[in-house]
Parts: sequence; C-alpha cells; structure tokens
Amino acid sequence: QHSRETEPSKYDESYISLLEFVEKSLDLYRPELSLLVYPVFVHLYLDLVMGGLSDAAQHFFAKFQGKQESLYDDELTRLRSTTTPQQLVRSELYESFKKNKFTVRMCKDSLQCLVKHLQVHQHTLILNIINQYLNLDVFDGTPRTHIDIRKTLGAMDGEASSTANKTKILYGIPKDPDIVAALAELEEEESEVGAEDDKPKKKKLKKETLAGKKGKLSSTPNAPPVTRVPLPPLRDCEQAAKFVAFKESAKCITLGASNLPSICFYTILNSFGRCLTAVSIADNSALLAGSFSDSIVRIWTLTPKKLCPLKQPNQLQQVTFAAEDVLERILDTSCSMEIQQLVGHSGPVYSTSFNPDNTFLLSGSEDGTVRLWSLQTFTALVCFKGHNYPVWSVEFSPFGFYFISASQDRTVRVWSTDHNQPLRILAGHLSDVDCCKFHPNGNYVASGSSDRSVRIWDIVTGMCVRVFTGHKGSIQSLAFSPDGRFLASSGTDHRILIWSVGTALQMCELRGHLDTVYQLAFSRDGNVLASGGLDNCVKLWDASGLEEEGTKLAQTSQECLLGSYATKQTSVHCLHFTRKNLLLASGPYNSS
Repeated sequence: QHSRETEPSKYDESYISLLEFVEKSLDLYRPELSLLVYPVFVHLYLDLVMGGLSDAAQHFFAKFQGKQESLYDDELTRLRSTTTPQQLVRSELYESFKKNKFTVRMCKDSLQCLVKHLQVHQHTLILNIINQYLNLDVFDGTPRTHIDIRKTLGAMDGEASSTANKTKILYGIPKDPDIVAALAELEEEESEVGAEDDKPKKKKLKKETLAGKKGKLSSTPNAPPVTRVPLPPLRDCEQAAKFVAFKESAKCITLGASNLPSICFYTILNSFGRCLTAVSIADNSALLAGSFSDSIVRIWTLTPKKLCPLKQPNQLQQVTFAAEDVLERILDTSCSMEIQQLVGHSGPVYSTSFNPDNTFLLSGSEDGTVRLWSLQTFTALVCFKGHNYPVWSVEFSPFGFYFISASQDRTVRVWSTDHNQPLRILAGHLSDVDCCKFHPNGNYVASGSSDRSVRIWDIVTGMCVRVFTGHKGSIQSLAFSPDGRFLASSGTDHRILIWSVGTALQMCELRGHLDTVYQLAFSRDGNVLASGGLDNCVKLWDASGLEEEGTKLAQTSQECLLGSYATKQTSVHCLHFTRKNLLLASGPYNSS
C-alpha cells in the first residue's frame, strides 16, 4: 500500500535508520529494540513486492538479509522466491504475515525510545507498519536481558503475548471412581478369604496395602471434575484392563540418579526399502506397531502370545456368533504369527496409537485419513475423513473413546470413535502441526508445530489456553509429566524445553543431542525424562527437581544428564516406559 506513494529509496533509508537506532541505543534497551529488525524487514519487502517493484524488492532483500536471525532462514528462503504480486496472493506465508500480527514484548521505557526516534526522524513508513502489522505487548518494569529474550524467541509470529497464558488450567489428575470401586470389591474378597483361612496377619497386611493404594487414588490439587469430559460407560474388558494396569503400576520401581532404568531396544531390520516412519508401543508393552512409507502398518507381539488372523469367509459361516467366546472362534489359530499387517491406506503412514486396553489402533497417513483398526481381527473398522492434507500425528485419549489428529492443514482435530466427523477443530498454528499429545487428565491437548510454537488447547471449550515460544526449529515431540504439571518439547533445534503448565514458565533447557530429537518420555514416577532421535542415542535426564512448583531444574544440561546410551546405527523412533519403569526403545537400523 505504501509503495505506490513512497520512493523505493525511502525503504532503504528508513530501514538503515532503524538499524542504526537499534545499534546506538543504550545496552539496557538494545535487546528489546532489536526484536523489531526482522518483522519490519519482512513487511517492507512484502510492501515492495505488492507494489510491483520486484527489482527494488530483490535489492532490498539482498542488502539486509544478513542482518536477520538465522532461525528465520526458512521463512526468508520462501520469501525470496516470491517476487510478484500474483505469487504473494497465493502464498500461505504472505497470508500468515498479513493476518497474524507479529508480537514484540518490550517495557514502557523501550517503547518511549522507539516512538521518540520515529517521530523525530518522521519515519512514517515504519510507524505505519508497526501500527498495522505488529502487536507491541508493553509491560511495566525493567527491560529484559538478551538471555531472557533468547529463551522465548523463535516462533513465526513472535513471542506469546502477556494475555495468551492467563487462563487457568485444571492440570491435576482426578481420582478414578472405577478403580476405587474395584479396590473395594477386592478388599472385601480378601477379607472373606482371610477369615476362611484363619490368616489374620496376611489379611491385615493386605488391608494396609489397599489403604495405601486408595490414598494414591485421591485427586491431585487443581484437578477437573470427573464429568467435565463426558465418557461412555466402560466395557467389561476396559474395566478389567484398567484394574490390571493399576495393580501392575503398584509394583513400579522408583527411578533416580542412583537407580537408572534398564533399556530394552527393539531394532527393526530390513526397513530401508519400505522406510519406517514411526513406531509406537502399547501401554501394557505387549504390542509394537511400525508405520511404513509403503502404506502398511505392521504389528509385532512383544510377548510369547502370537497374533491370530481372522478366519476365511467360508470358515466364518460355520461360527456361532451368539457364543460368548465368539471373538476367539472367529480367529484362525492355525495361522498364528508374531507379526500382522494392516493394509488399507493409500499413502505413507506417519503415526499410530494404541487405545488403553489394546483392542484398537489408530493410524494417520499422507492420504489425509485416520483409520481405526481392530486388534482382535486385524481389520479396518472406520475411515475418518476430515483433513485436507497429510496427517502427521494421531493419539488416543488416556481413557479411550476420544482421539486427536494433527495435520499439514495447520489444525488439530478432536474425534470420538462413534462419530465420523470431528468434534472440535483447533486452529491457530501458522504452519504444519507435526505432533500432538493428550494431557494425562484427558481435558487438554498439546500441539507442536513447524511455526516453532507449542500450544495447549482445552478440548471442552476448543480454546487455546497456553502458547509456549522458545524453540528455534519445528517441534517433533511432546511429553506430559505423569502428574500433568509439566510439558516437555523437542524438535529440529536439538534442544529439549520443559514448561510449567500452570505458570506457563520455561523451567529449563536441556542440550546434548547432536541432531533432531524425535522422542520424549517421562518415567511412570516422573523422576526421569528419556529422549532420543536421529543422533542414534538415548539420553536420560533428571526430572526430580520438578517436584516443587515454581522451582527450576539445575541450570546446566550436564547437571541434569544421568546417562547417554548410543546405538550402533539405529535412530530412536520410539521411547516407552513400562508400568514397572523398564524403558523400551525402538527404531530402524540404518546400514548406510
């Protein structure tokens, strides 16, 4: 808009004046004022291109590109290839810059210095850009230091504004009424057995154990009501699986610096031609699913129990479907194997997720669909269509029934297994949503994007309740702590950041990986964080310092690092702690 009434040379003069002003400003204000350099550069360039001044735009870009932060290289590369108004109109990047104001946080004193400079030198061009396309989030107090700014710098649309993280989050874990009822029945049965066998000592010990378990079942502080997210009644198999899971978790080993977990690594061989894209392990650690670029999902059993396929149609006609054991009768036990294949997608599969009781599996594919598979018959049940582009990530809710999917279409969608249309569409990211994760209480969803931001959404209201910025590359993995108070994120910038869900503060930054960190997993007790990725190693970090709300972990990564375990030539595609805190890992062997 300005280019039609402003000489191209004015763009150079105005921008040079801004750079000199930032460079000559007081050391106290310079870190905050330097945040204006990138967004003003982008909008000056876009303005020149939109005005049809392609040569002037290219000259301006080449002259000042070196003044920009390296973390914006991807956007700058895409911008430089956009040289005509027609290309701009079709550009998603242009749309993002024009529709979403770039947030710059600065104190009142820094703002006063900026306004005075622009008014004295009559830089109406830059002043108009700041007013129209930038969100100056002004706060009282002293200016932030360079170190403080670097912690939150990196997202495509700037830092999170001061109002973005004001909403209260109910991050606690509510008590499970189904488990409480089941324990009461077990206690009654044990009491009767103890009375019949006349073993009062054993009876007393069992009661004490159950009482201890009940104490652990009480709701943690700040927990949402159990009925906040409606759930259908549990099936018998779901109740049984939940109770087994609780009994096994009671035998969980407490981890720490002096008691590190054993690691069992499953290497997937001969996957080069098919290209393994992702791995997931069931909650009870009995099954492993591999996603492949040949559009097939392969399921392996990790226990002696083999997998049985469905009988042939002519054999199924002889089955009595009214029988109670019909699920066993329809399976062909003569063809049991250690691996089964799920065929149905028409493009590479990028993510899978098991439901809590291992009866269903989700898969997300490049074909834009999410498929629900039966793990009893190894057949497709439902094909969920809604995304317009590839689906990068899928995950079941901790309670089943609901699930989420993240896509290249920049949205996260919330689904339920009984509806073929999404219940919520969570939109706000400016680029691909690469990963998504349910909060342990099932009320919230975290998403990580190529726009270098992490967001937390309330699935009840559909609102974004947290925005975390600080990563310098796309986010590839997310993990909530078991108590729901902390969120760990990692990505292509080789770093791990840990955030407080309640206070929205960045608790610590963990460095040590040499390549993209694809996987994160908290131990069942929350004391250890495991990470792995393309640098072919698993690292264990001390997360016990996160026990106190508001306190930070050790300041240096070396103090937090408990151990680093290298593979030979296998990248880490999956990390999973069993219910007893054994760490399982998996990935493809790279012969090259």
